[in-house]
Amino acid sequence: MNEDGGNGMRPIKKLASLFLCLLLAAAFSGCDALPMMGFDDYDVSGYIQALLDSSYRNAHEAFMTVTQADQAAAQENNSSTVQNAAVNFCNTYGLSPTEAQMATLEEIMGLALSQARYTVKEEQKVNSGYYIEVDVSPIVNFAGLSAQLDTLRAQAENEAEAANRSASPTSTPEPEDSEDEEEEDWYGEDEDEPTPSPSPAPTPTPAPQVDAYELYIDKVLEYCREQIASIRHQEQSITIALDILQTSAGELQLDLNQLDTIDRTVLLFE
Repeated sequence: MNEDGGNGMRPIKKLASLFLCLLLAAAFSGCDALPMMGFDDYDVSGYIQALLDSSYRNAHEAFMTVTQADQAAAQENNSSTVQNAAVNFCNTYGLSPTEAQMATLEEIMGLALSQARYTVKEEQKVNSGYYIEVDVSPIVNFAGLSAQLDTLRAQAENEAEAANRSASPTSTPEPEDSEDEEEEDWYGEDEDEPTPSPSPAPTPTPAPQVDAYELYIDKVLEYCREQIASIRHQEQSITIALDILQTSAGELQLDLNQLDTIDRTVLLFE
């Protein structure tokens, strides 16, 4: 199978739209196996190439041809993969972004995944079904960031503390009575004229406090956005083996954990 785009795919027989429905249902239900309609001349490597291109590069033409899926259903491959990448990033580094910050992180992860490098090799027919190898050159920009994130957190806490301290209202001394006022009090005033009450001093409105943690997440997002400007791939590729079982009924089953392994290898966090 050619790298970077799925060209050279062999013609395959028509697949039912149920194929994609089963794929998505299995993905979201956490099933271990992915049902696949089996054909003697089914292009298994072609399907894997189309699936990865749809998931990482947001390129759905081949996948839609293979599965007869519509654009919205195919787009779900990319959307769910990007969301999972953002969640994995947060879990790896113990981050709890706001909803808006999470949306920004997903955008960044999507741009990174669009630059994924992988090669799907030709499938091999074995007694149990099919065997396929996928060579992946991992993106390493987001791996091993614990020390860098600790630095960003310390910066955020210091900046937030300084900003909140400078924004705190300071007490101002009350003005002293002038000599004219003292003289007026000495001679007295018309007893029938009410003495005006002094106006209360306006209460200063406290400045909004800077949230150190939100500032920290913003700094992390800024750092991550800088990283996607120059994506780095690991020189040594990693080979991931896919064992696709074929049942007696002709159905093909792919362990979803193997796809998850590809996801976590394409974009390394640890």
